[in-house]
Amino acid sequence: MKVLVTGAGGFIGAHTARALLDAGHQVRLLVRNAEPVQAYFVQHGYAVDDCVQADMRDQQAVAQAMQDCDAVFHAAALVSLDPRRADELYQNNVAGIDAVLGTACQLGIQRIVYVSSLSVLFQQGIDRIDEHTPLGHPHEAYARSKRDCDAHVRRMQAAGAPIQMTYPAGVYGPDDPKLSEGNRGVAAFLTSMVPLTSSGFQGVDVRDLARIHVHLLTTPPEGDPCDARYIVAGHYHPWAELRDLLRRISGRQVRSFFVPAPLLRLFGMLADLARRVVPFDSQLSGESMKYVTQWIVADSGRVLAQVGMSFRSSEETFSDTIAWLVHAGHLPGRLAGVLASKHGH
Repeated sequence: MKVLVTGAGGFIGAHTARALLDAGHQVRLLVRNAEPVQAYFVQHGYAVDDCVQADMRDQQAVAQAMQDCDAVFHAAALVSLDPRRADELYQNNVAGIDAVLGTACQLGIQRIVYVSSLSVLFQQGIDRIDEHTPLGHPHEAYARSKRDCDAHVRRMQAAGAPIQMTYPAGVYGPDDPKLSEGNRGVAAFLTSMVPLTSSGFQGVDVRDLARIHVHLLTTPPEGDPCDARYIVAGHYHPWAELRDLLRRISGRQVRSFFVPAPLLRLFGMLADLARRVVPFDSQLSGESMKYVTQWIVADSGRVLAQVGMSFRSSEETFSDTIAWLVHAGHLPGRLAGVLASKHGH
């Protein structure tokens, strides 16, 4: 099977492409800049020569890239918290849905997987999240673009399009082409602190997510296309439990402080206001602090049963992630404890 993969320069796309190759499939990568993407694959033992360098919004280029492909995997998205780029980000991500998924449907491709985000289902006032939870109403431009992309795909599914969607929670793990939000968060737990506040942390290992994507790509949806939606949330840990886990696997003290949830949300709102004056790169935002303090545990049981797998342990994922962060120069070895000398996965 030959699969067109968008977003292979990012964390989820890269690992899904690798999992496809490991399973014996062929991949064609649609990327903005082929050189660094190909270098990443070579570094990890893969030779990927079939790269199309194009903008995912270029429908003609996308259609040409899909020629002789049996499946399409769409993970590409522009990500930014800079309010000055809000319109660009929104238009880019929504336009990519029509160009990539719309074209795949027009060409009659029956194996299509789109990566959404569990954050689009997050909303206050509910006590559980499952595949039937209605879409929420996020405020940040990136979150809104993902939410509206999801709504657009749902309309396509309702019209009969054979698109399957995954809803990952936080995604973390080793061998990140850049430094994704999930792995930045893991580094921050060790360089700064684990906040002892309400709710907790839920995340999935990128390698488990990739395995699920391969299964979905090789298994076209049956029945109502609107049922082809799968939560991939991973393990949940209350904040104190996460701190204890990090201490146990690293063998060192990990700082933690009690922080009232309303105060964290206030800090996030202030960061949003400050970013309007002087844009800066930070994981602190009003939206992110809602997730940190008000997260609702999501169940991945449906997709795990369908694929016939279980998630690897949090101990394995965090150990591999922290070792990789040190190896890649994103984390001082002294902060990783006994994991500083561990690398290999």
